[in-house]
Amino acid sequence: MRRERLAQVGRLLKGTVHNISGAMQMLRLPLDLMELRLAQGGVQDISSKLAAMQQGMTRLAQEVDLLGARSAHNSDVRATLLDLSRLAEQELAFWRADMFFKHEAQLEKDLPLGGRPVRASYADVALAFNALMANALDSLRDSGQNGLAVGHVQRDGQALLTVADQGPGPRPEMIPMMFEPFAGDKEPPHDGLGLYLARAALTPWGGGVAWRSQPRPHFELALPLASA
Repeated sequence: MRRERLAQVGRLLKGTVHNISGAMQMLRLPLDLMELRLAQGGVQDISSKLAAMQQGMTRLAQEVDLLGARSAHNSDVRATLLDLSRLAEQELAFWRADMFFKHEAQLEKDLPLGGRPVRASYADVALAFNALMANALDSLRDSGQNGLAVGHVQRDGQALLTVADQGPGPRPEMIPMMFEPFAGDKEPPHDGLGLYLARAALTPWGGGVAWRSQPRPHFELALPLASA
């Protein structure tokens, strides 16, 4: 599971570097223009450049904050009270580093805050949720679709995070074995461990991951609600 957490970060690292580079360009361009103007002996009014530079600084700070949060959450294996809607929002922010998610996926969210928490490790729940996200985005890429939905509901003493996509879903013969290690027929770097590790990460907390066909096909991450 430690390896899977690192692999999830590695998958998004290239996109994170791209986002940071974009923020740096928002700072560099106004500075380069001012330097050129001064080199030509002109007088430069910097007030017109401050808004763009401030926007670049804000974006850069956001990316650094995301990296800091990822580092902290990735190593947080303590049992703690978690709001699954808040956790999903935090993890979805990091998925902006995935270029398909950022530019093509059409995300529908239903993540109400303020429900009863669950008691689990942030790192374990995030690993499971991100495995479902990776699976959904791979399915969308392969199928040429872009619809993605993430939701959170609470019923029957459980908190449920759901991830649905417009892809074709698993083949019927794969459904009974999709949570087995090395299941699936995807090409490398996929090793067939994502769903298996997602379920294994939640087992110590009394939770699990399941495939549901109704009311529409989706994966469901379930954890028991913490005692009041």
